[in-house]
Amino acid sequence: MAKRGGNFIEEHIEKVVLLIVALCCIYPFYKYVITPPGKFELDGRKFGPGQLDIYISERADQLKAQLDRSPEPTNYSDPCSPLFMAKLEGKWPIDTEISWPVPFSVEQKIEKKYRIPVIGPVKDVAAEHIRAAAYMPKVAVTEENASNADIYEPNDLDLVTVQASIDTGPISESFEECFSGKDIPEQWRDSSLSRPVFAGVQLQRQQLNSEGQWGSWQDVPRIKIDPQREEFRVVEDVNKLPTGGVTIRRLRFENPQMQASLLQPEPYRIASMEETWFPPVLHRKFLNIQREKEAQERREAIANREEQQTEERDRTRIDERDRGRDRGRTERDSRDVRDNRTRTSREPAGAGIAGRGGDSRYPGGGRNTVRTARPDRDRRTTEPTPAEQPNRQPKTADESEIYSELSKLLLQEKGDETPQESLTFWAYDDTAEPGKSYRYRIRIGVFNPIAGRGQVRAEDAAYENKVILWSDFSDVTEPISIPKRVYFFPLSVQEAAKAAEIQVCRYMLGYWYSEQFMVKRGETIGRPAKPAAAAPKPKQDQDTMMLTVTPEEEFKPPETIDYTTGAVLVDLVAENDWVGGKNLQPRQYFNMLYSFDGSVIGRMAAKLMYWPDEIRAKYSEIKALEKKKKVAFRDWSSAGTFDNLQQRGTRTRDLRGRGVEDMRMEEMMRMRMGH
Repeated sequence: MAKRGGNFIEEHIEKVVLLIVALCCIYPFYKYVITPPGKFELDGRKFGPGQLDIYISERADQLKAQLDRSPEPTNYSDPCSPLFMAKLEGKWPIDTEISWPVPFSVEQKIEKKYRIPVIGPVKDVAAEHIRAAAYMPKVAVTEENASNADIYEPNDLDLVTVQASIDTGPISESFEECFSGKDIPEQWRDSSLSRPVFAGVQLQRQQLNSEGQWGSWQDVPRIKIDPQREEFRVVEDVNKLPTGGVTIRRLRFENPQMQASLLQPEPYRIASMEETWFPPVLHRKFLNIQREKEAQERREAIANREEQQTEERDRTRIDERDRGRDRGRTERDSRDVRDNRTRTSREPAGAGIAGRGGDSRYPGGGRNTVRTARPDRDRRTTEPTPAEQPNRQPKTADESEIYSELSKLLLQEKGDETPQESLTFWAYDDTAEPGKSYRYRIRIGVFNPIAGRGQVRAEDAAYENKVILWSDFSDVTEPISIPKRVYFFPLSVQEAAKAAEIQVCRYMLGYWYSEQFMVKRGETIGRPAKPAAAAPKPKQDQDTMMLTVTPEEEFKPPETIDYTTGAVLVDLVAENDWVGGKNLQPRQYFNMLYSFDGSVIGRMAAKLMYWPDEIRAKYSEIKALEKKKKVAFRDWSSAGTFDNLQQRGTRTRDLRGRGVEDMRMEEMMRMRMGH
């Protein structure tokens, strides 16, 4: 028999467990089987499954009814209008630095793939250096002040021009083939991409160092007087371009005037009358013409001197012969007087006069006879006869041909003109230093019209972000040596004073000047000095009634010339050596020791006959140039002929017709006459 009064939980624990399990099974059955699904929320309301379908159906009917209804006019009011008008009136600050999005065509989104065109080689490279007085800018040149003559002044210029050419036909064919050719799918062809547009000209140079080795290649910046030098700055990565990318930049450079300024920039306005800028090849022709002119003038001067000497000898010989005849007549007259006196004493009165009147030696009245002028004593005219005139062309005939060739090289500025098959382009180096040697190379670049657009095929992936497609560099030019502007030459030594007489030569404003200085040990060589006084004015020629212009009127030398060389005379050393081959001869002279920086000491014989050949040649060249007649500068308006040629102005026709020298003479005469 079971024992009563035990623990309840122990007695009914199995029943409690069964109850809990039953409840856990009943709840899911009730939740997911017996009761309906949960509510759904739509438009802020909750619906059951059946109710949701009904609501959606009713809503669709309402929308259909609204679509079928006629539109009803409504009163529209824009709450943003006052805010917008307030911004326009300036009441609110507006950010003007916003980068507005650039619209793009739908065609750019099409997956196109193009080949990269090929840029041909650069050929016919040439370099030329000119030194002259030019109009140099006193301030930075911009597009606003580029044509203002007040910001320029005459100053010395060493300008190197590097010229080259490239065949444009193969470039155009390559662009046409890559972007519009027959092998390109028709929907990909784009004629706007097939026009090559030049993007840049890159000039590089190497400098010869003191050890005789060429340094690394360095980029040469664009000329200082180019107002668009920043705009033409080379940018090769498309990510570094401003808004618009290569498309906007290419459209700007496509302008014919921009292309002409990029490829054929204007040179400095040359103030020196003896020098004119031309591209290197034409400048060499110009120098040959100048040398021929000078040689012709020397020949004419020699011929004129010989002619004058011949005339003087003939005149002297004729005068001596006439004086001899006069002396003979005087002697005969004296004898006749004595004979007449004797006859007068023997003959009747009046017989003597009748006798003289009938004397056959004095026809028409004896001593009172007037002699006619001798043709051989007439003074010859200064103008030569047509037979004596030299058989040569006018002075500016050949020079006009050079201007004509230059006009043919210039780019056409009208877009409808036929493009040139061979393009000549050039660049300048106006940073070359006197006393240095350089050599150059140049290349030209064309815009990559698909840079940054993802349309480059996989084989040319390296050009994906390249803005410019460059040609290969040209051949390296011959070395260009820039002469120094200051030279010094020791002429003699005063041993007692321990000083040297040194002649310093300085190139300034287109001409050479020189001055001699007595320099002692430890003193600097050269100092500022005033130029020598000009020659006196000649008198007016009464025969021709033309005033000969004096040097003071033609050219005004600078008030002060800086002959400072930067060198210091270190010492004067006596030298004793022997020269000659088999027959040695003793030689005694002084060597001048000098230094520019105190560490490197140079030496030079203080006597002309002991100088090296190249120094003697340089000294002779400078002395000859120093004697050259100095003439006034061109004025600003007539110093720049390139722009007039490029615009096909009247200056071009005048240069082809009258010639440069005639125009310069007319201009100088107008200035002298006050017109």
